Amino acid sequence: MTGTKLSGILPQKEKGYVSVRVKARAGNLTTEQLAVVGAAAKEYGRGYVGATFRLNLEIPGVRREDAEAVAAALAAVGLETGSTGPTVRSVVACKGTVCRHGCADTQALARTIEEAQGGRALPRKIKIGIAGCPNNCARVQFNDIGLMARAYPTFDADACTGCGACVRICREGVVSVDEGAFVFSTERCIGCGDCIAVCPKDAISVREQGLTLFLGGRAGRRVRAGTRLAGLVPEEEAPALVGRVIDYFAEHTRQGERLGQMIDRLGQDEVFAALGLEPEGAEE
Repeated sequence: MTGTKLSGILPQKEKGYVSVRVKARAGNLTTEQLAVVGAAAKEYGRGYVGATFRLNLEIPGVRREDAEAVAAALAAVGLETGSTGPTVRSVVACKGTVCRHGCADTQALARTIEEAQGGRALPRKIKIGIAGCPNNCARVQFNDIGLMARAYPTFDADACTGCGACVRICREGVVSVDEGAFVFSTERCIGCGDCIAVCPKDAISVREQGLTLFLGGRAGRRVRAGTRLAGLVPEEEAPALVGRVIDYFAEHTRQGERLGQMIDRLGQDEVFAALGLEPEGAEE
């Protein structure tokens, strides 16, 4: 294991030292796991732990020969090293499961995808991001595969009292109250679901709920925003769809080619048709 990048052992600038990357599924660890990570950093590292952008942890300043001992200590509490190299990297998910804005169980969805696909060897890395609402804290458009939860409202005019709670909460200005009755602009609604949650009389309920899919995004040196696909993916179907996209990528990409580059080379129409998808705004 020692010194192999795929296992999450990353060489540092300082010769003979490595950082040990600890996978934290959806950014969560138990208190027992945190204590072991801290103890490993104290015994084998330099007494501190760093957080990565993809919600993992790293223990820097570990002597190369001690990396296996660190990994063994982590394994004893169910933790793995990894999320490096040409693999399916750790799934990034916002806290939509507990956040008041969340329209999906982002944490469970991330764990399910991680269990099925995490660490899978590929010709090039795949990054997956999940946002629980259009606030998009996970910046999902800049992942190879991005999922953004949405909840679109429907209104019960008879139950509405015209209190204006939905008007005050809506940041898009799509809801207004005129002479005690609500007025709603379907075209401008982005599906944040805030008006549903805030209505004191349950006059607003879910009309449609699911996840918007984005494919082919990336950050880094060559930024590419992912293409938004039409429709909403039901939450329970998202893991299988993600798996289908990764399978297609594994079969059709070239060595060193990210998903967006593969889409550009093969053609968006061909790739999306093969996956049974279509971009938003495509003509029927």
